[in-house]
Amino acid sequence: MSINFDSTKPIYLQLADMIRESIMSGALKSEESIPSVRQLSAEYRLNPQTILNATQLLVNEGLLEKRRGRGYFVTIPAQETLKESGVIHFEDVVVPDMIKQSKMLNISKNELIELITKTYNK
Repeated sequence: MSINFDSTKPIYLQLADMIRESIMSGALKSEESIPSVRQLSAEYRLNPQTILNATQLLVNEGLLEKRRGRGYFVTIPAQETLKESGVIHFEDVVVPDMIKQSKMLNISKNELIELITKTYNK
């Protein structure tokens, strides 16, 4: 599997984002192991330290746990933790930014609601 990493963001952060997305989508489930550092390093052609940086970040966030001699596993509350932080980010960042942009474009509240409803129902 080949991934094109974005050059504007550190690769370990992009890898951590990919793992977060896999947890959120259910592709990686609670108590399930992720591929080993060696496997990820070979698959994405990355330095093992890059993989370790990504996994350590996720351990620090409480999304992964390292089991000695067995690898990294998704924690039981990982998906719920991500959902909660996603909702907070959506409320605190995405919605205010959308409202700010709509005001700059002179889109009324009712027009914005219509656009959201139309897009949501697609």
